[in-house]
Amino acid sequence: MSIPQRLPAALNLLLSLLFIGVALYVFFFADAPSAAARHDLLLYASLTGAYGIWRLVRAVLTGKKAEENV
Repeated sequence: MSIPQRLPAALNLLLSLLFIGVALYVFFFADAPSAAARHDLLLYASLTGAYGIWRLVRAVLTGKKAEENV
């Protein structure tokens, strides 16, 4: 597989890891002024992390499917 074919897969993996990293940062290090704001931040972190995991699984499955077709 050549570099132009691997570039989209690598970008998808990096974007997935970015979403997971943002979610972990918000979950562990973000300070909220109130309990309601803390709840909203935790909800945001959960949704962002779930989206990152979903993208990661989808990217891995797409990569495996591409390898099988070659």
